Amino acid sequence: MLANAFQTTSQLSNSQHSNRPQSSYFPHPSIAHPHSVMPTIERLATGTPEYIIPQQQAAQIIANLPHLEQSRDRIEKLYNNTRIHTRHLAVDLRSEATIDRSHRSGTIQSRMDHFKAEAVPLAERVVQQALVGVSIETIGLVVFVTSTGFIAPGVDAELIERLGLRRNIGRLTVNFMGCAAAMNGLRAACDHVKAYPHQKALLVCLELSSVNAVFDDDLNDVIIHSIFGDGCAAAIIGSQEVAEARARGQIIIRDHLSYLIEGTQDGITLGIRDNGITCRLSRQLPDYIEAGVGAVIGNFLAERQMTKADIDLWAVHPGGTRIIQKSQSALALTDEQVACSWSVLRDYGNMLSVSILFVLERMLQQHQTVPSSQTATGLAFSFSPGVGVEGMLFEVA
Repeated sequence: MLANAFQTTSQLSNSQHSNRPQSSYFPHPSIAHPHSVMPTIERLATGTPEYIIPQQQAAQIIANLPHLEQSRDRIEKLYNNTRIHTRHLAVDLRSEATIDRSHRSGTIQSRMDHFKAEAVPLAERVVQQALVGVSIETIGLVVFVTSTGFIAPGVDAELIERLGLRRNIGRLTVNFMGCAAAMNGLRAACDHVKAYPHQKALLVCLELSSVNAVFDDDLNDVIIHSIFGDGCAAAIIGSQEVAEARARGQIIIRDHLSYLIEGTQDGITLGIRDNGITCRLSRQLPDYIEAGVGAVIGNFLAERQMTKADIDLWAVHPGGTRIIQKSQSALALTDEQVACSWSVLRDYGNMLSVSILFVLERMLQQHQTVPSSQTATGLAFSFSPGVGVEGMLFEVA
């Protein structure tokens, strides 16, 4: 897939009321000391597994399974309402072995074995793209993010072996933070390069939901296997001083957002059962988002003397049609303003933590084609179990 080089800086420090989104600790460029070290995303690469299946074909395969005959109409309707055209999967839906395993119990071991077999080469390929032009000796931390596979030693250890990364490299794994986990991983990477400005951090987000798919007539299972896709993204995070010039295509991280919405604990639930990792989405989740995200974002911006009108670029997590629509409704955003989110959903489905990085990559590509000397301000956010809102405020030169 695509590998883009771009850089970031800075976040602002701000006191806040206890019931408002938590601000982080990097000062805004206008008030930071010129020699302050700011985290910089230097490169981003993305990739997907080999199997590409049109959504219409996937609907036909699943709806025509003999044990789902009674649910055929409902399955086809749900698939057709996703606004997804294609998904990239680590399993072949046309394989009898895939279908057989999908509705048998006691398969978690084989699913995790399948996860490792597919995850390691995919991660290696994507990380190699991200590392182009980067000295591996400068990588001091690897952050591996996933909610769809648990193995130890994990993918991070395999990458150290295969790519020849330093043996004394720091390792951190972010698990079970769902769709928002890339934001958590980025925050940890930023902390590292601020503490060790001569080092870089490697962030790897990889999700293979398809290895956990259960093709049953439970409504939640149908929703899950109709929207989730597989993918990987890798980012190289370095640092630069505030005084350094901002070249075209840089992305400047001004702040991080983290807020747990009250009374929404049933909204997104991740768990482990005997036939794989499971995700349950409450019917109330879209309503939780519509009722909560407007105030969360509004308060976050107000604390920085900003309003929604100051945001030029909106990177909304493409978690599904109702997730995007309810986010739009809460924030009064047009389809055009969230076009990158809609296009990633259309082309890939919901890839959990990976999705927001695909959206950001696509947004940056589009922004760089527009001749302009103006700096664009953006806000990216995703949703975690909780329900939590995790995001970042950024600028693109």
